[in-house]
Amino acid sequence: MNRKLIIGGGIGLVVVVGLVLLTRRSISNPWLDGEKGQAKLGNLVIPVTATGTVQANKFVTIKSKASGQVDRIHVVEGQMVDVGDVLVELDPVDEKRNLESFAANLDRARSAYEKAKIALENQERDLPLQTRSAEARLRDAEARYKEAAFRWEKVKGYLEGNVASDIEGISAESAYHVARAARDLAAVGLEQARNNEEILLKSAKQDVVQAEATYTAAQKDLDEAKLRLDETTIRARTNGMVYNIMIHQGEMIQSGTQGFTGGTPVMTLADISAVYVMAQVDEADIGAIRKIAPDYARPGSSTKMSDEEYARLAEQYLNEFEGRAVEVTVEAYRGQTYRGVIERILPEPQRVNNALAFNVRVRLVGDDLQQLVGLQADLAFTTEKLEDVVLVKNEALFSEGRDCFIYVPVKLSSGRWGEEKKPVRIGVTDGAYTEIISGVDAGQEIWVRRPRQTERERQESEKAGL
Repeated sequence: MNRKLIIGGGIGLVVVVGLVLLTRRSISNPWLDGEKGQAKLGNLVIPVTATGTVQANKFVTIKSKASGQVDRIHVVEGQMVDVGDVLVELDPVDEKRNLESFAANLDRARSAYEKAKIALENQERDLPLQTRSAEARLRDAEARYKEAAFRWEKVKGYLEGNVASDIEGISAESAYHVARAARDLAAVGLEQARNNEEILLKSAKQDVVQAEATYTAAQKDLDEAKLRLDETTIRARTNGMVYNIMIHQGEMIQSGTQGFTGGTPVMTLADISAVYVMAQVDEADIGAIRKIAPDYARPGSSTKMSDEEYARLAEQYLNEFEGRAVEVTVEAYRGQTYRGVIERILPEPQRVNNALAFNVRVRLVGDDLQQLVGLQADLAFTTEKLEDVVLVKNEALFSEGRDCFIYVPVKLSSGRWGEEKKPVRIGVTDGAYTEIISGVDAGQEIWVRRPRQTERERQESEKAGL
């Protein structure tokens, strides 16, 4: 009998304890009780976010003026090189043959040029003599014509007086006509001599000019051939990093100065004296970006400057406006934040996914930036910073149309916490917290996550008309 009482009492105790625990568990259920928080006084930084790709200051495509087979490649991708460092060597046999051919062409052009000058000199001496000879023949013909004309006039008088015979008349007349024809021919000969002196002399001078041009072109071709022979050893023309190599040993490459293809690209060097991100900023945010940008970066105020000047101004801007530095992060180095300065805002909009965006060039400032080239970057522009304002978590805000409100805790008759709806006027947000302009004071409790009623409480509230 006692044993049954003990067992029955134990079971009853277990049931009571279970009910108490269940009741406590339901009371502390966060799904029912919600989560409280406080409106707090703090600072709010308003960022504008964007994405872009980290790029080198510029990329230089290396081509060779020489053609030939790749004999040796002296560098690898990622290697830093200085001006004058040997990058690639080509087999020089083809360019040596070209050099010999152009040297022979130069010899022929030089010989033709010398002959043209000699011919011009001969013409300058000979043509005036031919003109003088024609002038002398004309003077002789005119004298003979004058004498024949005089005799013919005399004979005509004699014929009228029957003093001269017909034979003498015919002879005198014939001599007159022959002398006149000789005079006319001499005049034509003189005109031809004068024309030849002018025309042939000009032609001889043009021959000299043409021969000189051919000689000059042959000299340039030879110089170019010498340069191409030198270019069989391809050297770096700028300091930088070998970004990619586009040829292989044993491959034939074409000159960049011959043919219509523009030559074979050998490799690309990345000038990493400056590293920047070209970010795409939504048109809705570009106004705020322009406000925080340096004067020299804004459209209408931009000026062309050297890289050294841009770097100096970026350092100066960071020292004067530390809070306006652009924060740059990349997935590859998640624990590190890099700083940048807006260097240029391009005025032309770009259409991205049916939305307008503006390209903003951000110069990175710091050390070891070359490791970032080619990586996708996330940028945060600090466009506004508010101090000592009332802040609440965004989860605590609710809206109905244009009205915004929050819920504050109130004690219910059941002993649980209820809620009271309060309208508020909000300001700006950073995505996590929102500024409260009016409606809630700092330190006031609010519901970050509203409590939920049990079915029984809901039924009681409905009966009470709440």
